[in-house]
Amino acid sequence: MKTSHTYTILFWINKSRSSNNCAELYARVTINGKRTNIGLKRKVDIHIWDSKSKKAKGKTREAKEINDYLNLVQSRLFNIYQDLKYKGDLITPQLVKSIYNGESINSKTLLELLE
Repeated sequence: MKTSHTYTILFWINKSRSSNNCAELYARVTINGKRTNIGLKRKVDIHIWDSKSKKAKGKTREAKEINDYLNLVQSRLFNIYQDLKYKGDLITPQLVKSIYNGESINSKTLLELLE
C-alpha cells in the first residue's frame, strides 16, 4: 500500500512579541494537515522581513545570514522528513520537530533511568 504525504515548511516571525524592532523566527512544519511550530532561536529586524517571500529582504550581511540560515533549516527539516519516509515510520510534525531539536523518542529522564 502506497501512502502519500503532504509536506510544507513555512517561515514566519511573531511581530506581536517583538522587542526593539526584532522578532523571533519560527518554522511551521505541516504534514497531512497537522502542523507544529519550531522556534529557530534567531531574531530578525521586522523592517527587513518580507512576509510574502518568507525571507529577509535586501543585500545586507544580516539579510544574507538570515536567508542562509533559513535555507539550512529547510534542508535539515526536509532531510529528517526524507529519512522518516525512507524508514517507513509514521511521520508526524511533532516527530520531525523532536528530531530537529535533538530529542530522541527513546530518551529517558534521569528518574526513569534510576528506576
